[in-house]
Amino acid sequence: MEDVTIIIQGLLEKECYDFYLQNYKNYNVVISTWNTCKIDFSNAPDNFTIVLSSLPKKQGYQNIQYQLVSTVNALKFVDTKYTIKIRGDEYWSNLEYSYNFLKKNDKKLYTSSIWFRHFLFIEYHISDHYIIGTTENIKCMFNECLDNMNNNKFLEYHPEVSLAKSYLNKKFPTRFGIVDGRILMSEAFDILDIDMMKNYKLKANSFKKSWYNNFKPHENYSISSIDKLFNNTNFYDTNIT
Repeated sequence: MEDVTIIIQGLLEKECYDFYLQNYKNYNVVISTWNTCKIDFSNAPDNFTIVLSSLPKKQGYQNIQYQLVSTVNALKFVDTKYTIKIRGDEYWSNLEYSYNFLKKNDKKLYTSSIWFRHFLFIEYHISDHYIIGTTENIKCMFNECLDNMNNNKFLEYHPEVSLAKSYLNKKFPTRFGIVDGRILMSEAFDILDIDMMKNYKLKANSFKKSWYNNFKPHENYSISSIDKLFNNTNFYDTNIT
């Protein structure tokens, strides 16, 4: 995986930093967090790039500006073909699984199933907890979304919707808003099998919950396969817990 950079963005927890330091110390890593971070980075290897930024003056809906700014700032230091974008308060193992998945078709962006919503529940709601793709595509999505946010376009309550709409509008300018959005989503995105990505720690700050290797998509309003976007009945078995 020499052609991959791991971006760890946003508020960084010491537990997560230690996890990546222990398991991915030989990988290209960019940590993009805030200048208020108290973690001691003196033990970071030379292949770890540390980017400390000031918090944006505006946080946006569900802190979207924080995610966009920290990710865009990190991408300035990426020169590999592929990028994995991860939150600083979460960790994931077996990154090789998603990398091998991506290599089969790197035209798409691949995400986890964490709150990847069905189209009939929330239109254009991808997952932003874990994203892997070509650096070109990830730069396209985050730069375009940040530009849109700064210009009051696609100001959605859900950051995931703003990201998806910005990306699809940029990639399919003559089709977005005209053809069935599920078709465009299935062309641009795919969903990774979360059980193949253990060990992992997930957080839902708004719900004040964490999951350790036990997130069940169907129990949390999430779909586990991109094909399920086209299933209009019984796409969730139970509600969020």
